[in-house]
Amino acid sequence: MNKLIAWFAQNQVAANLMMVLIVVAGLLSLQGTRKELIPNISLGKVSINIMYPGASPKEVEQSVCVRVEENIFDIEGIRQITSNVSEGSCTVVADIQVHYDTRDVMAEIKSRIDSIVTFPVDAERPVIREISIKTTVANVVVSGDTDEHTLKGIAEAVRDELTELKSITQVALTNSRDYELSIELSETSLHEYDLSFDEVSQAVKTQSLNLPGGNLKTAGGDRLLRTEAQAYSAEDFEKINLRSNRDGSYVKLSDVANVVDGFEDIQFEGRFNGKPGLLITVYRVGEQNILEISDSVKAYVKSKSAELPQGISIDIWQDKSDYFKSRMYLLIRNALTGLFLVFLILVLFLRLRLAFWVSMGIPVSFMGAFWLLPNFDGSINMISMFGFILVLGIVVDDAIVVGENVHKYHLKGKLGLEGAIAGAQDVSKPVIFAVLTSVVAFMPILFLPGPEGRLWMVIPLVVILTLLFSLVECLFILPAHLATIKVHTQGKGRLSAFQKRFSDNLENFIERVYRPFLSGVLHWRYATLSVFIAVFTVFVSVLSAGWLHTAFFPKVEGDIAIASFSYAQGTPVEKTQQAIEKIEQAAHQLRQQIVLSTGTNYIENVVSSVGMQPMSSGGKTGGHAGEVSLSLLASEERKIESAEIIRRWREQVGEIAGATQLSFQASLRNQGPDISIELTGSDTERLIAGAKALKKHLQSYAGVYDIQDSYEAGKKEIRLHLRPQAEHLGINVDTLARQVRQAFYGEQVQRIQRGHNEVRVFVRYPRAQRRSLYFLETMYIHLPDGVDIPLSEVADIEYASSPSQILRIDRKRVIKVSARVDESKSVVSQVQQSLEKDFLQTIERQFAGVKWDKSGRQRSQAELVDTMIQGFILALLGIYILMAIPFKSYTQPLMVMSAIPFGLIGAILGHMLLGLDVSLLSLSGMIAVAGVVVNDNLVLVDYINRRREEGVELSKAIRDAGAARFRPIVLTSLTTFAGLTPLMLERSVQAQFLIPMAVSLAFGVMFATIVSLLLVPASYYILEDVKAYFSPEKST
Repeated sequence: MNKLIAWFAQNQVAANLMMVLIVVAGLLSLQGTRKELIPNISLGKVSINIMYPGASPKEVEQSVCVRVEENIFDIEGIRQITSNVSEGSCTVVADIQVHYDTRDVMAEIKSRIDSIVTFPVDAERPVIREISIKTTVANVVVSGDTDEHTLKGIAEAVRDELTELKSITQVALTNSRDYELSIELSETSLHEYDLSFDEVSQAVKTQSLNLPGGNLKTAGGDRLLRTEAQAYSAEDFEKINLRSNRDGSYVKLSDVANVVDGFEDIQFEGRFNGKPGLLITVYRVGEQNILEISDSVKAYVKSKSAELPQGISIDIWQDKSDYFKSRMYLLIRNALTGLFLVFLILVLFLRLRLAFWVSMGIPVSFMGAFWLLPNFDGSINMISMFGFILVLGIVVDDAIVVGENVHKYHLKGKLGLEGAIAGAQDVSKPVIFAVLTSVVAFMPILFLPGPEGRLWMVIPLVVILTLLFSLVECLFILPAHLATIKVHTQGKGRLSAFQKRFSDNLENFIERVYRPFLSGVLHWRYATLSVFIAVFTVFVSVLSAGWLHTAFFPKVEGDIAIASFSYAQGTPVEKTQQAIEKIEQAAHQLRQQIVLSTGTNYIENVVSSVGMQPMSSGGKTGGHAGEVSLSLLASEERKIESAEIIRRWREQVGEIAGATQLSFQASLRNQGPDISIELTGSDTERLIAGAKALKKHLQSYAGVYDIQDSYEAGKKEIRLHLRPQAEHLGINVDTLARQVRQAFYGEQVQRIQRGHNEVRVFVRYPRAQRRSLYFLETMYIHLPDGVDIPLSEVADIEYASSPSQILRIDRKRVIKVSARVDESKSVVSQVQQSLEKDFLQTIERQFAGVKWDKSGRQRSQAELVDTMIQGFILALLGIYILMAIPFKSYTQPLMVMSAIPFGLIGAILGHMLLGLDVSLLSLSGMIAVAGVVVNDNLVLVDYINRRREEGVELSKAIRDAGAARFRPIVLTSLTTFAGLTPLMLERSVQAQFLIPMAVSLAFGVMFATIVSLLLVPASYYILEDVKAYFSPEKST
């Protein structure tokens, strides 16, 4: 290694060419690197969705869901199966274990599902897909006061035209109803023409079709034969002949039925700023650039708006490129500010040219990381850019040690090349191992499991690549540049005079303050150790008392405010529409009030939905539910916090009678409940009773509120029971169920392709009759002999109810009980522990067959934290090994690592000072602190060892080492803190996720500086005392 350092220092051309190569390669790679808002990752889950139209949740559960679960539960690699059953739909999600390939498991799942032959006849084909984060670039909204057909036609044209743009490949119309042809037959018409549903359905199936007839080979060439009679429009279907009469006339479909060319019979409505609106979502796929796509969309919308009919507008809603630009601007601004602060501190401690060359290691190392980042499937995104800011202050640590040591050799008389080589070689071993310890410290974050782990793994990737290139730069490039510095010439400018004055004052402080104080610390070394242990004990007590709040993810103010609303299942959609209009009007009134009071429009757009809750995690669907979303002005541009906007909006709305849900939230990330317990069992009644008892017990805790469970009574259900005498008439259960389904849900007779749309064709009752109990009770059943008989004569009608949704986990029914905790009155962890100790331990005895567990989300979070702890332990072991090798000692690494707990104290103290919760990223930062804080200690102890090898007395060697390493230790800590300071002070919403990790690292390093300068020297002396005690023959 020494020969290699010397060769590059002597060959400045080689060193400069290496630097140019790294920089040019980084710049070229940077242009082609994928740019996205967040990394595009797989969630390690496979979804199986099966539609069973018209079926109740219980029927879907037994006929579809259970069969899927029983066929896939034993597939190797599946960790958990979660099933959500609702009316007409079953979604089964298989959570894949960490070390299994998701696509391999999905292939096995698909094979098992394809082998199931017992699904109901009316169930649709299963849709199996891997769940991943799909990157939305922007939503294009087409809105206006017009009919649904016109609006959808324009929206489809917009979708098709966007797809034709060169930079865009994936566009979807996301909130519109599908086209549907409904052939509506009334009982009166059927009786008048003596027809049945089956006869009409069969006529449509046999007369509306295209059939190939083969190939006719003639002397003149081959000719294809084809029969074309497929109906595509309502007019085409109306011409279908149902029956020919003896007089030569025909009964056409138009004589019997009303053919409606409309939309599927679901309850949905979307509005944009008070007008009917449809959303066209533009996605980024593969290596596409979010900025290029956004520019294309903006240019298209600008040109298209001039072509639209009067009263129709086209707008862009939630352009993610604006987020990308603002976040990149934020991070680049913070990076440049941090770089400036780092350079400023270097100039204070080092001479200008020396500070310049040391600082040059930052862009060179960054370019090296940009060069290799795409090779590890990395991209330029918000999280990777944060990784560069995080490493900003760390990356110069090794260069500072090398540069400061070379500078000392120059001052001792070894000038130019000789001093550069000697200075770099002198600290090469501790510098290499110091960088490697930092790399090892970040590696546990690289292998975190789950979606969160995959999302954040780019941070350690960026840090590790940057640190490795910084090592190359400081050993092979920096010495060649430092060899050109002339020490004997002293500048006469103000900067030089200020630097000299600062350097002299620093040296005076070291000699007159620090060295004597260090002598006292060494004399009272056991008292010093006791003080630090006492400090550590106090902080452990503070944590145990629950003074520090924890959260898996920090609470971050969002730029979207959402009001979620629902009535009880079965509520008429018209009533839900009235409630959503009330919430929407309250938002418009609030917008006007804010404009009047501030002069600025803080609420940019109002988007409402009836029939679904698209912006809410796990949102409800159906005519009883709805949602209103407000897009707010960016948080850094408004003076009113989103929480205040939510509060005023809630007051404006007031109470809505009969609402089962009316919640408001504006957090950038849905935190979910503080407490979430899953109750499992096979007996639904016992599950419901157990959930009620658990909710009642939760009410006994102070500060626990918003207590609810996942069980929701569904629609009222009408159950038909076949009478025994009906079988004598030739009616069985299948015949009864099929005819009732034909009338009220409809029989799907065809699927036709009309342009880009697949249109279903149904035969059924008219819409008004499908919504009336009278027509069920007076319905006729068609007997095999052609006679019609009233339904009431062959079946009994029973009125009941069923759950609206069924949740199953690992093949068992589950009810989730959740609650939030007011942290000013209670501590979440204490409530959780008390709940588990007192009530949950007895629930199995109170309700036989009912078991409990933490919710899947909380369980995954706990597993993630456990993995981090295991990774932290392995990192500590790796750090120990890396220090034991250069020290050639088993005990000295332990002494150096004594700084790690105090680095963690510094990280926690930083959170307390800034009022932050300890989150997942905080823990990640604390793991990184473990590697960074030992770097200074490693160089310090290496210096002491070398001084002792030279024969210097122990106490003097320690004091000399402390004085000699004081400047670089303080300098590396200050540069780390300065590099992260702009980000820690940032108040924009985009930075809030990232601040906890920066706080952990910055404050951890600063607090560990005190440990490096005081505790480590005292611990070294104590260690030698112990050695002397057990080895009296060895003198110190």
